[in-house]
Amino acid sequence: MRKRRQIELFSISFLDLLSGALGAVIILYVAIPKNTARDSLAKVDVAMELLKKDLTTSRATIAELQRKLTETEAAASVAAAEPSAPVTDPPVTPEGELNADVGFKFKGKNIVFIIDTSYSMTEEDRMTQVKAGLKMLLTSLSASFRIEIVQFPLGERAPFRSMWGTTKEFQGINRMDAFDFIYSLRPSGGTPTRDTLLFVLKNYDSLTDIVLLTDGVPTYHNSNQKDDIYEILREVRERNPTKVQISTIGVGSNFLKDKSSDQFKFLSLLSQEHNGFFVGF
Repeated sequence: MRKRRQIELFSISFLDLLSGALGAVIILYVAIPKNTARDSLAKVDVAMELLKKDLTTSRATIAELQRKLTETEAAASVAAAEPSAPVTDPPVTPEGELNADVGFKFKGKNIVFIIDTSYSMTEEDRMTQVKAGLKMLLTSLSASFRIEIVQFPLGERAPFRSMWGTTKEFQGINRMDAFDFIYSLRPSGGTPTRDTLLFVLKNYDSLTDIVLLTDGVPTYHNSNQKDDIYEILREVRERNPTKVQISTIGVGSNFLKDKSSDQFKFLSLLSQEHNGFFVGF
């Protein structure tokens, strides 16, 4: 059994605070000039009263923490006594679709995740949310899946960057590589969605699924000029003869609020035309 980590209610910093406050009071008594002794002593009395109040409040806080700690330990004891459920990979159908309990259904087992790393992903800490969500999603996949991650853009240097250039089995060292790649993602640049989608459709053999995560309207590389979403949809239809399933995830608190926005129309239509799922968060 693992040793229970001892929770310390008191810290050296808290004791230092009390010691420092008492030291300050003593210094005031010693250092005050003689001609202002009466006024200074009055200020010291006020300081002492404030210190007493702070000490009373701290004692009440400590008592409350002790009560909560007792309740937590009791709950932990009950949980430890209950048998834990075995950990297994999520069930997968013969076609490669994940069970509905996971939340997403894929057409097969060769998936490319396209991740928007444009500068707007700094808003609302979206990049952090996407990283956490993608890690959770990948962790839910069994080792029978093959995955690849493509970010767009690579700042001003390129419209996109792929992790491996091919899909690989999501197990062993490949899992570590994927998590390291996700950790390295940094927001910068525009949103060259067209370039990235067409690159993935052209360069990945036996691809069954694409999952696009983005927070904005497609733009041209190294430009704030908006791309034509309907032209992108037309071109993707033409470049997807093997019927790769394309699913989309919209990022941002206001994404689902305005269903007339270009980004909402683009992601919802892209997923509908290619039999994928569309969600926002």
